[in-house]
Amino acid sequence: MEAPPVTRTTVRARVLGCPVDIVDMATAVQTLVEIVQRRRADETSHPAVVITLNPEMVMMARRSPAFSSVLESAALVVPDGIGLVRALRRRGHPEVERVGGADLIDAYLQEAERRAHRIALVGGAPGVASAARDRMVETHPGLKVVAVSDGPPESTTALEVEHSHPEVVLAAFGAGRQELFLDRYLGPIGAAWGIGVGGALDFLAGRVSRAPAALRRVGLEWAWRLAIQPWRLRRQSVLPVYWWLERREAAAMRGGR
Repeated sequence: MEAPPVTRTTVRARVLGCPVDIVDMATAVQTLVEIVQRRRADETSHPAVVITLNPEMVMMARRSPAFSSVLESAALVVPDGIGLVRALRRRGHPEVERVGGADLIDAYLQEAERRAHRIALVGGAPGVASAARDRMVETHPGLKVVAVSDGPPESTTALEVEHSHPEVVLAAFGAGRQELFLDRYLGPIGAAWGIGVGGALDFLAGRVSRAPAALRRVGLEWAWRLAIQPWRLRRQSVLPVYWWLERREAAAMRGGR
């Protein structure tokens, strides 16, 4: 899918070959709103994939050409994960801040309610998307959640939500699969943009508790999630390799300068 033109107020950097936008929370939310507004003004505009990039996904891109291609064409790639934020700071961007997926969605929903954006929730374990919708609407009574599906990342799910004409799709199929689903089906669905929310859907549904704010501020949310979801250990086993490769690249860049 060709990436739509997005007005950038910040630069796009790279970590281990992966693009990532140096963007703060306010600018990221503004970009999401602008994409919907542009789509409303011009229905022929390209749908946009938004990616919350973390170190595990960087390593995924190195071994998956399909995911790497989606990452390259994404309209917005925000730095989610303290390991990525620190990598960007080592590359000359001291101002960068973490734009976590759950925090981004939470901030965006306020604007979505105010502007009557039409949202679809897809993926997650059975019942999670419905529970997330109920809690979202409870918090934001004017929010328009027009479609909910816990179907697989396939055409049947896309067809199921297409009839509700959503403008935004929040997909929870796990890193990689959710981005590939959005890249393939946002066009047929007719949405302006979509984002892979992964485990954030469990937060929205109230099924999993977020780390205390103090842990989030010091970049230890990953440790909290690992403690309550030990199955994440296998996925995080790539982190030592990421750390070694990233530090080697950063050192080479400093040497080059």
